[in-house]
Amino acid sequence: MYSPSINSTSNSSSTLQISPAVVKSFTPTKRFNYHKEASITSLDYDDSGQFLISAGIDKSIQLYDNHKGIHIKDIQSQKYGAHLAKFTHLNKNCLYASTPVGTSNLQEVDHDNSIRYLSLDDNQYLRYFKGHKETVISLEVDPVHDTFLSSSMDLTVKMWDLRSSNPTGNIDTGSPSIVAYDPMGVIFVVGKYSTSTIEFYDITNFDKKPFLTSKVESSIPCKWNKLEFSNNGKLLLVCTNSDNHYIVDAFSGQPLCVLHVPDGAMEFKYPFNGSSTFTPCGRFVLVGSSQHEVHVFDVSSIKTTEGGNDTVETSYKVIKPLKVIETSQGIPKILAFNPKLLTFASADTTVSLWQPLIE
Repeated sequence: MYSPSINSTSNSSSTLQISPAVVKSFTPTKRFNYHKEASITSLDYDDSGQFLISAGIDKSIQLYDNHKGIHIKDIQSQKYGAHLAKFTHLNKNCLYASTPVGTSNLQEVDHDNSIRYLSLDDNQYLRYFKGHKETVISLEVDPVHDTFLSSSMDLTVKMWDLRSSNPTGNIDTGSPSIVAYDPMGVIFVVGKYSTSTIEFYDITNFDKKPFLTSKVESSIPCKWNKLEFSNNGKLLLVCTNSDNHYIVDAFSGQPLCVLHVPDGAMEFKYPFNGSSTFTPCGRFVLVGSSQHEVHVFDVSSIKTTEGGNDTVETSYKVIKPLKVIETSQGIPKILAFNPKLLTFASADTTVSLWQPLIE
């Protein structure tokens, strides 16, 4: 499987800049059905971009080699299931939570709210992180350090160090929340979708009040299922289960624009971790649609404050897609862009790998 690396400056034949022409040419080239038509709830790439993992309500984690375009391992977690599988920075190790109660046959056993730390090389559990009293609904690994954040239906956000089974910090949120780190691991955000607010925290002072709170009003009822910073740290994507997704100024917290996908609402029985994602360059956002489409948005013209006090001119502007790509390989309800290679993955009940058509 040819996977050119993302590099806008090199003249090497193995590198390719993400341009409008390239991003509009993406097409699915591989499809995997190792979850056996069960609903998939999360996707994640490792730091190198070589490996991809998916978790599903069939209580399994599936490991793929993106370089070769092949499936390489089936990891079963039959007692408590698997959800929100995320690579850490160490070897092929990952974290994952239990499948939410009611999404499989887990009501037949005692539900466990621990987060598991697993070596995918030898299927050995390295540690169990215990502290949440209810289902874990968001899990994010620090992009720089060996720490991670989790949020739960127990209305807390907890900070963890991979070397310790006990949380190193706790925030009482008062409502269900999702979390995300900025690309430098300096701040993190807590998104409270019931109140449409985003709270910005300093990693070194997370036990204090947020230094910034943003309000992201929605014209239609929706639930947030993912927050993601652009790699340049300027923009924050708010992914929802509705037709609208939001871009927020990562410096001021001001909402900048709406990415509208007509008839694109994602209403499913099972949870999933987001139908939209930035490209690594931060110029484009890909948004999946329930109409078997991927909408490509160019957000390069959005103005941000970049830490200043200037008024942003594009507040709540509705942006139209640059391209709408149809697919016959399931609903792209989860999207994840490779951090190093010019590929992305989508998932519904199967996993698809996408590449641009390169002349």
